[in-house]
Amino acid sequence: MVQSAGRPRNADLDVALIKAAEELILDRGLSAVSVEAVSARAGTTRPAFYRRFDGIPDLILALLLERFATELDAVMDFGSLPADLEAIQREQVALFADPLVTSSFTGFLDSLHTNDQLRQAFLEKFLGPRRAAVAAIIRRAESRGEIPEGADVEWICDLITGPLVMRILLPGLLPLDDALVSNTVASALHALGYQSS
Repeated sequence: MVQSAGRPRNADLDVALIKAAEELILDRGLSAVSVEAVSARAGTTRPAFYRRFDGIPDLILALLLERFATELDAVMDFGSLPADLEAIQREQVALFADPLVTSSFTGFLDSLHTNDQLRQAFLEKFLGPRRAAVAAIIRRAESRGEIPEGADVEWICDLITGPLVMRILLPGLLPLDDALVSNTVASALHALGYQSS
């Protein structure tokens, strides 16, 4: 986000802009979110907006980061690899099924194709911690002897998250449900070489 070069930044206005974007997305969809509409709803001006954000995609990223916790590795420890993977998948289903995400994700991802800086920030701040949580789960499983060492963490991250993203990006596919959780966890366990005792 762009930092103000002059007077101290008003944190309350940051919050108001983020809240305004959320309300607009939930009320009318991402297409209704413009700098003018967000600024008007937040009771501020375009210059004030641009002192804080590079544009609407930057604001959407700030909204996603505020709304959805990313410190998952500390809480996703239930004593076994199947339980940990199921917990993280249920968290991911809750994330991707949230109306804010379903209403904004497709348009937001499209903006990443033309904005290298935003794409890097999204990967590092939003996806990065989630993938790190999966890595932590896998390393714990290796240390407990549940799976062989040397797992391809990046592939497991793709394997469990890819089907969820596809279902929210392509209308008409099956919903994000318990069966999807079970199937993605089973696929990950198989790929990791896990064998139940």
